[in-house]
Amino acid sequence: MATVRWFACLSMSVSLWGTFSTCHASEGHVGNVPHVNAQEKKKPFAIEDLYLMESVKSPTLFPKEEKLVYERVWIDAKTKQERHSLWLVTDKRENRKPLENDEPDGRSPVVSPDGEWIAFLSDRRHAPPGKQNPGAPAYSDASVDVWLYHLKSSKALPLVRYGRGHGRVFHDGFYGRVAFSPDSKRLVFVADDGKDPRTREEIENDVEIVRPDQGEGYTGYGPAQIWIAELEKEPTQVATKKRIERITKDDVWYGDPQWSPDGKSLVVVANKSKDRESVRFSINKNFDLYLIDIATKKQTQLTTNPGPDVSPRWSPDGKQIAYLSVPRKGPHRDMFDLCTVSLGAGEMRRRVVLTSNATEKDYAELRKMPAFPMPSDCWEDTRSIWIRNEIGGSMVTRLFDVQSGKLLSDIGTRFSERMIRELRLIPSKLPIENRLESATDIFTWKNDDFTVEGFLTTPAPESAFKPPYKLIVYPHGGPHGRSVVGFDVTVQLFAAHGYAVFQPNFRGSTGYGKKFLDADRLDLGGGDMRDILTGIDHLVKEGKVDPKRQFVYGISYGGFMTSWLVGQTHQFRAAVAQNAVTDMNMMYGLSDLQSWTTWELGGLPWEQPERYKKHSPLTYANKVKTPTLILHARDDRRCPLPMGQAFHQALLANNVPTQMVIYPNEGHGIRAPRHREDVYRRVLAWFAKYDN
Repeated sequence: MATVRWFACLSMSVSLWGTFSTCHASEGHVGNVPHVNAQEKKKPFAIEDLYLMESVKSPTLFPKEEKLVYERVWIDAKTKQERHSLWLVTDKRENRKPLENDEPDGRSPVVSPDGEWIAFLSDRRHAPPGKQNPGAPAYSDASVDVWLYHLKSSKALPLVRYGRGHGRVFHDGFYGRVAFSPDSKRLVFVADDGKDPRTREEIENDVEIVRPDQGEGYTGYGPAQIWIAELEKEPTQVATKKRIERITKDDVWYGDPQWSPDGKSLVVVANKSKDRESVRFSINKNFDLYLIDIATKKQTQLTTNPGPDVSPRWSPDGKQIAYLSVPRKGPHRDMFDLCTVSLGAGEMRRRVVLTSNATEKDYAELRKMPAFPMPSDCWEDTRSIWIRNEIGGSMVTRLFDVQSGKLLSDIGTRFSERMIRELRLIPSKLPIENRLESATDIFTWKNDDFTVEGFLTTPAPESAFKPPYKLIVYPHGGPHGRSVVGFDVTVQLFAAHGYAVFQPNFRGSTGYGKKFLDADRLDLGGGDMRDILTGIDHLVKEGKVDPKRQFVYGISYGGFMTSWLVGQTHQFRAAVAQNAVTDMNMMYGLSDLQSWTTWELGGLPWEQPERYKKHSPLTYANKVKTPTLILHARDDRRCPLPMGQAFHQALLANNVPTQMVIYPNEGHGIRAPRHREDVYRRVLAWFAKYDN
């Protein structure tokens, strides 16, 4: 096994699934780690440490000086609520301070090209009468507005007076983007119109008509539209006194607007077909790129691929746009091609630079495949581009020639120089010197025709725990997700309590090529389960884990796998399924993502009734003997609550030890710190109860 030291991971940007981490090869912890005191004696990681954590998000350099602004995320000790504020760093990381006194809410900072403005998002109230943007449910994305900090006057100002046009501003990493024009005079952002879609009669009668929306994370939001504001030269109370101009006016959801280098056009992403679903954790519909002339608002369609074309990025000379593309409308998370579209002389030329059709044997080709999203400033020059690659459980950033697709040297480039500047300025955090660190081994094993990779995290050598360890199997969600190298508070907590934690990247996981990705289709709970069980056998054979003290905990598809495993085997002493898929018919009928079941099971419920039944954990509930705790978010739209309730009821009917806990105001991810603490305490207590 190869031992992994946790690399220093800096949260660099917001992706579709929250923040992603760019890792640099320097040992130590950065990001989600507690404050430390090097003089204290090391002790095990504790649940209470959750409230000491803070992270750095969206670090943004100033263009002409050694200065950086970032979003600080931490948990307020008094309220136990997550907070966000902006911090400024000058010359060196030690010279940092809050951008504003008392650290009011501030998120996702963007610096203007001339260095005079910081645009950011905030849920703070406007000046008298103290109104706020139209709200959104607590389990949805927070309703925020655009604010700006004027460096010259040291004032934080709302973009515009309350109620001057736009509504809720998107900040989700797919649709949402705030960006300055190249001349710093204008600002583009994405927002709905803030209006209640109900008719007067519906409001008076207090009824709600089911209308299409974007599901998980977007409840309460209307269609995402593009808006542009012209900024004041000498602002006083607001950043712009003019009414903000709405660039798009229809029911289409537009996103990820990117300025052309001359500031005359935008390129945006939109799905104008009737086949729409949520893009939260899922990009598989017919998104295309559209060029918008700002003066006339005329739209020109740039791509016609039946699958998604997303993440557009202009070249410095404005002659071509790089983007990510999937040729098919397939799984919720697929492999992307890197493509370009060239503009000029009245014609458009599209090229595939890197293709995902490489064979599994050509590992060098697989290492090229780009990940979503493309870095915002990914062009090194007019001929070379930076992309992020998912390779197994790691992520790397590499430079490619856009004509040949060849890998280039990354030494002394503009991108690498900027990264060095960021590393000098981003606040560093030392290793957790007062906590016992649990190291992780990467190992592989054979099953069927596949080589499968997994991670095993074991209790710190200084602890009282020795092998063979009791085991927690912790399968990832998706199934087209993956476990990754990096600090994970859940894994560290389990290891601190004496467990070895096994994270298998079973077939269906991303980062291992298209054949491996597609191997799960029509076989959920088949080969992927065997991958997990043979991985456990491998660990038992090596003497690392106890063959009789094994537990399983999973979320989402990991919850499916947990519910599935206890109906197929009795080797686990206890199980915890969180926000689990337990019945495929309910998943199709109640979820916000019908394409998940129709793709993975090869058709609609009435077309494949036996397959829907065969691959539902609920079908095998009468065979379960394992004590199983059910945890479920009340307002989860991806894996709705009735699936957890149905599985819990079936276990009760079969006299299986069980309990169900429901978390209000939570969506597919349980986010509130108090709820996260409750989850950890219940999981550990449930496993301890049956560890005899």
